[in-house]
Amino acid sequence: MNTRDLSKFGIVELKEAADLLTAYKTDNDKTEFFYGEEGVAVEFNPNNGDVFLVDNDFNVAMMADNNLEDWFVLSYAGHEGFLDNLIQMYRDGEIVDKEDIEQLTYFAEIYRRSLN
Repeated sequence: MNTRDLSKFGIVELKEAADLLTAYKTDNDKTEFFYGEEGVAVEFNPNNGDVFLVDNDFNVAMMADNNLEDWFVLSYAGHEGFLDNLIQMYRDGEIVDKEDIEQLTYFAEIYRRSLN
């Protein structure tokens, strides 16, 4: 289960949380879906080690290199990742469900990216 309790974060996770907060609402914030207008929190998933920002609508943003980016979950098959990773998965033939392709196309259009 995810936690917001900083006492449960290790040193590495606290550093990741600091990076998230440093990028939030700066030029390094490349998010489009993470609105974060209300109820933004830092969460840690101790099962996989991920540290991320989450808002009241359960939109998630994570660090990709030095930038804060949206984290997507395609609703049919559950593929998840940053948009560029999902596009590559589609190109590699890993995303094949019609519903997921439609959803990925929608995200790509918002970011002005091509699936081809």
